[in-house]
Amino acid sequence: MKRFKREAALLPPVAGYAKRKAFFMQEAELPFYEYRIDLYCFSPAKDITAAFELKLTKWRRALKQALLYQLCADHVYIALPRKVLRGVDTGLLAKHGIGLLAVGSSGRCEQIIEPLTSRLVLPHYRAGFIEVLKETRHALR
Repeated sequence: MKRFKREAALLPPVAGYAKRKAFFMQEAELPFYEYRIDLYCFSPAKDITAAFELKLTKWRRALKQALLYQLCADHVYIALPRKVLRGVDTGLLAKHGIGLLAVGSSGRCEQIIEPLTSRLVLPHYRAGFIEVLKETRHALR
Protein backbone atom coordinates (compact mmCIF):
# COMPACT_ATOMS: atom_id res chain seq x y z
CA MET A 1 0.00 0.00 0.00
CA LYS A 2 1.40 3.37 -1.06
CA ARG A 3 1.91 6.00 1.62
CA PHE A 4 2.09 9.61 0.62
CA LYS A 5 5.11 11.22 2.24
CA ARG A 6 4.84 14.66 0.64
CA GLU A 7 1.95 16.81 -0.50
CA ALA A 8 3.59 17.02 -3.91
CA ALA A 9 2.87 13.29 -4.35
CA LEU A 10 -0.86 14.11 -4.34
CA LEU A 11 -0.48 16.53 -7.25
CA PRO A 12 -0.28 14.04 -10.18
CA PRO A 13 -3.48 12.19 -9.21
CA VAL A 14 -5.35 15.44 -8.54
CA ALA A 15 -4.11 16.97 -11.80
CA GLY A 16 -5.25 13.81 -13.60
CA TYR A 17 -8.69 14.20 -12.01
CA ALA A 18 -8.85 17.83 -13.18
CA LYS A 19 -7.80 16.88 -16.72
CA ARG A 20 -10.53 14.24 -16.86
CA LYS A 21 -12.98 17.01 -15.95
CA ALA A 22 -11.73 19.07 -18.97
CA PHE A 23 -9.73 21.61 -16.97
CA PHE A 24 -6.40 23.05 -17.95
CA MET A 25 -4.10 24.23 -15.18
CA GLN A 26 -1.03 26.18 -14.17
CA GLU A 27 2.38 24.59 -13.98
CA ALA A 28 3.24 26.03 -10.54
CA GLU A 29 1.47 27.11 -7.37
CA LEU A 30 -0.34 30.45 -7.62
CA PRO A 31 0.16 32.98 -4.83
CA PHE A 32 -3.05 34.24 -3.21
CA TYR A 33 -2.78 36.43 -0.14
CA GLU A 34 -0.38 34.70 2.28
CA TYR A 35 -0.97 31.25 0.73
CA ARG A 36 -0.14 29.44 -2.49
CA ILE A 37 -2.92 27.62 -4.32
CA ASP A 38 -1.61 24.12 -5.01
CA LEU A 39 -3.57 23.70 -8.22
CA TYR A 40 -5.75 26.24 -10.04
CA CYS A 41 -7.67 25.22 -13.14
CA PHE A 42 -10.03 26.58 -15.76
CA SER A 43 -12.51 24.83 -18.04
CA PRO A 44 -13.32 27.06 -21.02
CA ALA A 45 -16.08 24.70 -22.15
CA LYS A 46 -17.88 24.99 -18.80
CA ASP A 47 -16.57 28.49 -17.88
CA ILE A 48 -15.65 27.17 -14.42
CA THR A 49 -12.54 27.70 -12.35
CA ALA A 50 -11.39 25.32 -9.62
CA ALA A 51 -8.82 25.57 -6.84
CA PHE A 52 -7.39 22.52 -5.10
CA GLU A 53 -5.67 22.49 -1.72
CA LEU A 54 -3.58 19.38 -1.07
CA LYS A 55 -2.83 18.18 2.44
CA LEU A 56 -1.49 14.97 3.92
CA THR A 57 -3.29 15.24 7.26
CA LYS A 58 -4.17 18.80 8.33
CA TRP A 59 -7.65 19.09 6.88
CA ARG A 60 -8.62 22.00 9.19
CA ARG A 61 -5.74 24.06 7.83
CA ALA A 62 -6.81 23.07 4.32
CA LEU A 63 -10.35 24.23 5.09
CA LYS A 64 -9.05 27.62 6.25
CA GLN A 65 -7.21 28.01 2.95
CA ALA A 66 -10.11 26.64 0.89
CA LEU A 67 -12.50 29.18 2.39
CA LEU A 68 -10.20 31.98 1.22
CA TYR A 69 -9.89 30.43 -2.25
CA GLN A 70 -13.66 30.82 -2.67
CA LEU A 71 -12.83 34.46 -3.46
CA CYS A 72 -11.01 33.47 -6.66
CA ALA A 73 -12.48 30.13 -7.81
CA ASP A 74 -15.94 28.87 -8.68
CA HIS A 75 -15.28 25.44 -7.15
CA VAL A 76 -12.85 24.71 -4.33
CA TYR A 77 -11.61 21.27 -3.31
CA ILE A 78 -9.51 19.78 -0.56
CA ALA A 79 -7.59 16.66 -1.58
CA LEU A 80 -6.41 14.22 1.08
CA PRO A 81 -5.08 10.67 1.16
CA ARG A 82 -8.01 8.28 1.52
CA LYS A 83 -6.68 6.82 4.77
CA VAL A 84 -7.02 10.15 6.65
CA LEU A 85 -10.65 10.81 5.71
CA ARG A 86 -12.05 9.24 8.89
CA GLY A 87 -11.08 12.30 10.91
CA VAL A 88 -12.55 14.85 8.49
CA ASP A 89 -15.77 16.67 9.38
CA THR A 90 -17.44 16.19 5.99
CA GLY A 91 -20.55 17.99 7.23
CA LEU A 92 -18.50 21.12 7.84
CA LEU A 93 -16.95 20.96 4.38
CA ALA A 94 -20.35 20.44 2.75
CA LYS A 95 -21.85 23.30 4.79
CA HIS A 96 -19.22 25.65 3.35
CA GLY A 97 -19.47 24.26 -0.19
CA ILE A 98 -15.95 22.82 -0.20
CA GLY A 99 -15.46 19.69 -2.29
CA LEU A 100 -13.46 16.73 -1.02
CA LEU A 101 -11.27 14.39 -3.05
CA ALA A 102 -9.87 11.15 -1.69
CA VAL A 103 -6.55 10.14 -3.21
CA GLY A 104 -6.16 6.38 -3.04
CA SER A 105 -2.99 4.39 -2.78
CA SER A 106 -3.47 3.45 -6.45
CA GLY A 107 -3.06 7.11 -7.34
CA ARG A 108 -6.70 7.61 -8.37
CA CYS A 109 -8.95 10.36 -7.07
CA GLU A 110 -12.53 9.92 -6.02
CA GLN A 111 -14.88 12.81 -5.34
CA ILE A 112 -16.38 12.37 -1.87
CA ILE A 113 -18.12 15.75 -1.66
CA GLU A 114 -19.16 17.78 -4.68
CA PRO A 115 -18.29 21.46 -4.28
CA LEU A 116 -20.95 24.13 -4.48
CA THR A 117 -20.39 27.08 -6.77
CA SER A 118 -18.90 29.87 -4.69
CA ARG A 119 -21.11 32.89 -4.16
CA LEU A 120 -18.08 34.75 -2.81
CA VAL A 121 -15.94 34.71 -5.96
CA LEU A 122 -14.72 38.17 -6.93
CA PRO A 123 -14.63 38.69 -10.69
CA HIS A 124 -11.30 40.54 -10.74
CA TYR A 125 -9.45 37.71 -8.97
CA ARG A 126 -11.09 35.04 -11.14
CA ALA A 127 -10.48 36.90 -14.40
CA GLY A 128 -6.88 37.62 -13.46
CA PHE A 129 -6.13 33.97 -12.75
CA ILE A 130 -7.88 32.85 -15.95
CA GLU A 131 -5.69 35.28 -17.88
CA VAL A 132 -2.55 33.86 -16.23
CA LEU A 133 -3.67 30.34 -17.18
CA LYS A 134 -4.37 31.35 -20.78
CA GLU A 135 -0.96 33.03 -21.09
CA THR A 136 0.79 30.01 -19.60
CA ARG A 137 -1.16 27.65 -21.85
CA HIS A 138 -0.17 29.55 -24.99
CA ALA A 139 3.45 29.80 -23.86
CA LEU A 140 3.62 26.00 -23.42
CA ARG A 141 2.46 25.25 -26.98
